[in-house]
Amino acid sequence: MGSSKKALIRSNIWTFSIGGALLIYGLVMIYFKYVRDINLIGTIGLPIGGAIIVVAGISNVLTYRNRRERALGALTSYERVSLTQLSSELKLSDKQTKDIIVDLRADGKLKASFEPGTGDVLILEVNGEPPMAIVPMSSSGLPEHEEKYKDKQLPKDNHYCSYCGSIVKPEDQFCNNCGSYLH
Repeated sequence: MGSSKKALIRSNIWTFSIGGALLIYGLVMIYFKYVRDINLIGTIGLPIGGAIIVVAGISNVLTYRNRRERALGALTSYERVSLTQLSSELKLSDKQTKDIIVDLRADGKLKASFEPGTGDVLILEVNGEPPMAIVPMSSSGLPEHEEKYKDKQLPKDNHYCSYCGSIVKPEDQFCNNCGSYLH
């Protein structure tokens, strides 16, 4: 699980906890005020505020899931794409896009790495399937947008760390770049 996903889960737990507590306390307060005629500390606005916080938490979860699905959908169309182009297509910042890619790799839904020289995203698999890039081909047989990278192509028979995208040997137990367990 990526660090941004852990932070999102932590913040959503707090959001739901605080919102739920306000909502429940507000409903209890309303019950005692109107049914038992006992005034508790607080205002009638507490359940409304609590409900708004809970709805905001639900919105955060749905937005995060939507962004991940949009990223997976976009990545199925490319074998190689610049982070800036992908971010523009997803209408996210480069950092948000990078965090989603790292989370998807950590969850095993994406096998991809970042080209060290250009920062391009190299997509090997999306949900266990190779990307289906439909692009014009050049005279050399490479897609036109990859013609300038033909000397920099990574061999596809390499093994990659699913967490950081580094090339690893098949017999390695741990990634020499990030230290993640590989098997």
